[in-house]
Amino acid sequence: MIHKPHSRRNIPGSADFPCADGICPAGEREPAPAFRRSRDTGPPDGRSALPGTICLFVLAAVWASSVAATDKALQEDIDYRKERAVWMRSEKSPLALAGLFWLKAGRNSFGTDRGNDFVLPPESAPGRVGHFELKGNRASVEIESGVTVTLNGQQIGLRELKTDADGSQPDILHLNVLRMKVIERGGRLAVRLVNLKNPRLLEFQRADFFEIDPAFRVEAKFLPYQPAKKIKVATVTGYIEELECPGAAQFTLGGTTVQLEPVFETPGDTKLYFMFKDETNGRETYGGGRYLYTELPRNGRVTLNFNQAHNPYCAYNSYSTCQIPPLQNWLRVPIRAGEKKYPEAK
Repeated sequence: MIHKPHSRRNIPGSADFPCADGICPAGEREPAPAFRRSRDTGPPDGRSALPGTICLFVLAAVWASSVAATDKALQEDIDYRKERAVWMRSEKSPLALAGLFWLKAGRNSFGTDRGNDFVLPPESAPGRVGHFELKGNRASVEIESGVTVTLNGQQIGLRELKTDADGSQPDILHLNVLRMKVIERGGRLAVRLVNLKNPRLLEFQRADFFEIDPAFRVEAKFLPYQPAKKIKVATVTGYIEELECPGAAQFTLGGTTVQLEPVFETPGDTKLYFMFKDETNGRETYGGGRYLYTELPRNGRVTLNFNQAHNPYCAYNSYSTCQIPPLQNWLRVPIRAGEKKYPEAK
């Protein structure tokens, strides 16, 4: 079910179109009154006007409530875009990513000298900072004497590191403007590098979006799987993940009935995670598809607001490990809503 817009007021990129001389937006005629009379005459049939007046009040209240809901949804989308812009300038931004180094068994040296296994950006750190050590599925770091690296505000020397395996919060090492953490992908461990002075981050101007369109705030029928099933999701780095899929969301776009299968990104998640492709990919939007998060279904329904569909990290850098939308989520309809392609993305 598609929510139709009740008002075009305040939609970015559009002007106000008040009814003038009986002509309303999109060529619609202004509704005629139920009946016309002079101030000296009563209703045509001589009965009390009270029942009709009550009906008008009820209709007005319903209309006002509907407009308020639409305006609230519009404001949510405007706020989302503002928050997205702030996030894109933060240290969590994909534009801040500056490296991904897959650890090999044993010692892995790092620093700005070219002879290191993991070479840091020029002038960002000492020539030799220390080394990461991989033993089985456990990683540790040892810092050279005289080099300051902190974890949770405390300077460290030798330390075993927590990874992000199973959705855990990893340890984050601070070294000047650099941030490093160990991530687990497909059973392998890697060091992810963030540079707060990354030129791509500092040069960011804005993200580009389609005009907000209430027609792409879709109420879908949720078809639960009993029991939930596992689906295979490929990644750009080549490994395959198995994620829990609780059901399918079925809805209509442009007269075509389609469905998408969401997953839980991590065990116990309280959001549905949709990865999808559509007919705009590669031209208007990122070629690898886009992502969307929603609330959990209620009473067999779930709302998909494609105005908040966003690009994966891979649209902004080559150091990400993005998931590829599963084949069943490749839609044969265009979704001109949400985030557009970043200028340098394919």
